[in-house]
Amino acid sequence: MFPLRLERVVHRVFPPGESRIDDAFSVRHFTDLTAAYGTEFRPGSVSGGAGNTFAAMSKELVGALGAESEPVGLAVVAHSTPDLDCRYAAATYLSEAWPHGPLSFGVSEQGSCTPFSALRLAAGYTGRHGLRAAVVLILDQASLPYDTGPAELGGDAGVALLLSASQQAGPRPDLRYLTGVATPDVREVLAGELARYEGRATVVAGPGVDPARDLPAGLAEVRRTGKGFPCTGLWSALAGPRPADRPLVLVDHDPVTRWLGLCAVGPAEAER
Repeated sequence: MFPLRLERVVHRVFPPGESRIDDAFSVRHFTDLTAAYGTEFRPGSVSGGAGNTFAAMSKELVGALGAESEPVGLAVVAHSTPDLDCRYAAATYLSEAWPHGPLSFGVSEQGSCTPFSALRLAAGYTGRHGLRAAVVLILDQASLPYDTGPAELGGDAGVALLLSASQQAGPRPDLRYLTGVATPDVREVLAGELARYEGRATVVAGPGVDPARDLPAGLAEVRRTGKGFPCTGLWSALAGPRPADRPLVLVDHDPVTRWLGLCAVGPAEAER
């Protein structure tokens, strides 16, 4: 069982930001960066030459979460898209967001399955160091001044999870993370993983899961998040009302890393 209790969840979709990336430093930075990877810097592709940094989004999410007064000892930022501006790190902001200066770091390079890794790390660090609470921030931003290939980016968004080590009753995610799962094997693996619910589950399919191709038949309800928000689209489901009489199960798969993640939260009526 996952050792942390899910205390609060906040989801935000952000309007166009004001952090500029058309200054001399940013132009030089993106020109060098894109040249190294064989693509082209296209400053005109970012509307107004500005956007939202992860630091700015993190600040608003922490405030909305009401976590400033919580004993947060760890803050983890999870993202698959890069930050808007390399000069402003969300992890640095988070290390100063609480008076006691919690440990903070970022997790990336794992596609849409990155948030599953962030939760595993939060649980491990919290237990190992005897911390009382952790915050996991899941972020997407779409202001990228270069060709993103087949990626479909819908905007800037964030999901903030406040997790507590308290032993009091409450929702505790059931987290499972499997490696080495190729796309043709996803359906068989998910059939085995979801069998424990005997069809009584609401399954939310992330951008890497095609319900028709990957999910077994006989599930009580299937929801699809689409592809515009690679990390936050799936996890925003935790911010809304959960089914009263069956678990909510988030599932996603990254075809590049071949990682498959599942996160189940019990029915809402079980907490009353």
